[in-house]
Amino acid sequence: MIKNILIIKHGAFGDVILAGAAMEAIRRNHKNDYIICLTTNSFKNLLEGSPWFDKVVVDSKPKWNNIKGWRNLLFFFHKYKFKKVYDLQTSYRSNFYFFIFFFLKNIDWSGIAYGSNYRHHNPKRRLMHTLDRQKAQLKIANIKYNNHPNWRWLANNYKNNSIIPNNKFIILVTGAAKHRLNKKWPQYRYASLIEHFSKIDIQCVLIGGEDEFNNIKNIISLVDKKTKIQPLNYAGRTEYKDIIYLSFYAKYAIGNDTGPMHLIATSGLPTIVLFGSASDPALCAPKGKNVIIINKGSISDISLKLVLNTVKNI
Repeated sequence: MIKNILIIKHGAFGDVILAGAAMEAIRRNHKNDYIICLTTNSFKNLLEGSPWFDKVVVDSKPKWNNIKGWRNLLFFFHKYKFKKVYDLQTSYRSNFYFFIFFFLKNIDWSGIAYGSNYRHHNPKRRLMHTLDRQKAQLKIANIKYNNHPNWRWLANNYKNNSIIPNNKFIILVTGAAKHRLNKKWPQYRYASLIEHFSKIDIQCVLIGGEDEFNNIKNIISLVDKKTKIQPLNYAGRTEYKDIIYLSFYAKYAIGNDTGPMHLIATSGLPTIVLFGSASDPALCAPKGKNVIIINKGSISDISLKLVLNTVKNI
């Protein structure tokens, strides 16, 4: 008999990418069941195209006084009568969903909510990397796996040769979330990096969302105008599948600890991720077989020489 299974995962981008390993494992364990993902609107399109879900539903995350929003959630949970819920968000909100919608029902709930039968209550869970924490959580629910996130499927049967440069190239991810500007490597360092790669006939492709256009433009403005191979500003030009597609053709990627670097890391491309005190790689670093982490007390303490020496050792 087909069972309805729910996965809860809201965000942020890097967290969603890391959760791909758990999502894939749940799909393997429920290959004949109907799996729905409850997520935010930002990741609806990304997850709808995945091989892991039969349906993706947007959670409006209603505020406490939004009666209509809570009624919609109640209708959703009642309609599908889920047999198992895998809470990969493990937030105050998702815990609250357990208490008001599922607490008195006969349901298997994997998460951290008090009273759930597959509760991950390791007191050190906040000190675990996201991947290790989710593996430990799902192990309690009898799901075991040891794979890294794999989002290469995004570019299956996809081509966009208009974004592939004529030159050998690398990908630079120079941005960060608006509220995490201390995660950015200095612009002048990226400019110097671009000049170096031009000297060895490698072009730099700078990617990011539309909101990164000016940041990338400023970096390019710092590049010596005599530089033989000028960099390309791809801000706002790359969807998720384009980032993976670019990764298939690039030599490597270098960038800050931000969502696109998590996605690139899953492609298999040699990826160098720059960390400072703003985030702890032991807890949230991108994962992949060719990922290298450079970590200093302040991200501005990472020298150009250190990055170039790391590239030479790939």
